[in-house]
Amino acid sequence: MDLSLYAREGEREFVELTRSFVRKSVQPLFGDNAPDGDLGMVPSILDTAFEVGLAASPHSGMPGFEYGIWGTSADNPEGVRLSAILLSVVAEACPGIAMNLHVQGLASRIITSSKGSFPEPPVRVATALQEGHTLPGFRAVLGQGRGPDDGIGTRALPTEKGWAITGTKSFVYSMEKADAFLVFCRIEGRSGKEDTGCLLVPADATGLKLQDIGGRTGIRACRLSHLILKDVEVSSECRFLPADDFPLMGQALCLHWLGISAMAAGNASGALKAAREYAATRYQGGAMIEEHPAVRKLLALSEARVEAAFALLVQTCSFAGGNTDFLRRCAIAKLMTTDWAFSAVTDALQVFGGYGYMEDYCMEKRLRDAIVLKSAAGSRNYLEAFISDAARGEI
Repeated sequence: MDLSLYAREGEREFVELTRSFVRKSVQPLFGDNAPDGDLGMVPSILDTAFEVGLAASPHSGMPGFEYGIWGTSADNPEGVRLSAILLSVVAEACPGIAMNLHVQGLASRIITSSKGSFPEPPVRVATALQEGHTLPGFRAVLGQGRGPDDGIGTRALPTEKGWAITGTKSFVYSMEKADAFLVFCRIEGRSGKEDTGCLLVPADATGLKLQDIGGRTGIRACRLSHLILKDVEVSSECRFLPADDFPLMGQALCLHWLGISAMAAGNASGALKAAREYAATRYQGGAMIEEHPAVRKLLALSEARVEAAFALLVQTCSFAGGNTDFLRRCAIAKLMTTDWAFSAVTDALQVFGGYGYMEDYCMEKRLRDAIVLKSAAGSRNYLEAFISDAARGEI
């Protein structure tokens, strides 16, 4: 499918720029026989993304500050939609590269849209939201967390110059050699009152440790670590506050869920394109397999699910804003688009028959990536409970 159809007239040049980046930089990643491509090329690919302005940065002088993925243009529904489309275009080729751009843009967006006094923002930054196998609790998302049931165990205690942070953040995606991490935690004020907040932690801070999680299923082109903090001291300048009444954690979750939805839809679109190309060139039983009823049905179902995923994604972006209803809509989008996208990938894979599970055609990689995107940033049970509570006004 043509993703530029979802872009407005003045936005299609950004879509073409992204496609050019994918052709020249991302696709050569898969020139060897490794199942996930030559991962040693990832750093140079990301350097190029910064140079062409596709990777957002909190530095106003860098190319991606405004129109990079989740750059400052993403402070309105049109900008959010454009970033989601560009993310999908990259994910058509490699969701792992797209994940790098997504987490970079997410952190940049938090910094540029917040009330922070950090003297010079880092260039490469990632966001640490999750603890254990769960996301923070509902009250904590809205900045109302109080006590051990708020889903946030990471704590920041006041010191003479700022705070000392202790805790563990699980499954933190980041670019290699990230300069800093945005850590969501429970912050204890000097009066003893606690609140949820966000602190910027330099990657070289004393007491900060990145623990690689080892072998994993998919999205291998993006670093994934557990962030372990033990009495990590940061200055008072490193705290970020929401620029409006919607808490930072809620803002972060909205874009995170939208980003994963966009990557899932893009990955499914890439799988559908590959299946159509294969069906149009594979001859069997006296005809091209695209003429066989079973194959035509698989392609039709895959296309329907991809279209449904993009339609829901674009519709959700149109409601972008700082409120709990948008948060609920993003949760719905994440739940349904990743589901539809996963089914679209499995349908497309079956067009290849047994070859679909071989590394030669890269379909097994798409299936692995689809599985990870479906489970990332909140399980199905978590999202269903979140949507149910939001509908009843209980968050």
